Amino acid sequence: MDWQDAGGYEFEPPLTRAEWAWQFLRRNPEYRADYAWFIATWRALEADYGAPPRRDFFRWRQDERAWRAESEIAGCGAETCPGENEQVLIECWMGAKWGFAKFPIDPEVVRPAPGLELDWRAPSLEVTEVLPGEESSCPPETMALVFDLALPLAPQLDLARIRLVARQRTLEKTGRLPARSLRAASASWTRWLRLLDGAAVGASVQELARVLQLGDPAAELETARRMTTSGYRRILLMD
Repeated sequence: MDWQDAGGYEFEPPLTRAEWAWQFLRRNPEYRADYAWFIATWRALEADYGAPPRRDFFRWRQDERAWRAESEIAGCGAETCPGENEQVLIECWMGAKWGFAKFPIDPEVVRPAPGLELDWRAPSLEVTEVLPGEESSCPPETMALVFDLALPLAPQLDLARIRLVARQRTLEKTGRLPARSLRAASASWTRWLRLLDGAAVGASVQELARVLQLGDPAAELETARRMTTSGYRRILLMD
């Protein structure tokens, strides 16, 4: 895609949540490297043991190339398929690391066609504990509340919901909260995709700023790169 051609980023029909997440992940250099390794290994295994569903799965499983260490995906926060000897099959390793429920997709595929649907693992929400004195380290889109565990929780949770909703609306009105719907976020995401593509082909910061009319291209590029590593998963939780 030509990052200077805005028309090349106008998808029709509009991208779904799953497709927006894919647009960012496919631009992640680490994912691209993992996929290149994975597909080369997979094809080598198919050449030796046959392709599913007629492959010799017993012999396939005996080949050390079919496995990766489970410890490599320990911090991904995702369930993996059953493994052996602290290892998991490479397709499960890819799924756990990058969030796929099915076979990983070639990053060269811009928009998967019917029959090659994106199937993401169900994203999860986490509630993080904030210890006393750590409130100042919370990101601006978060809010820390204190609960008295010696008192009933139900009325405290009701009050907390009221406070959270009020805070959320305040941040939205002042423009300090990231967009929470596809429609609201699409303009920013499209700009970040073009920014990533421009940086990937070696465009200078000055050129990126001029073409995309950016006031702080370095900061926006950092944000765009975060979307390729973790932010794409947040898209799957949006309205």
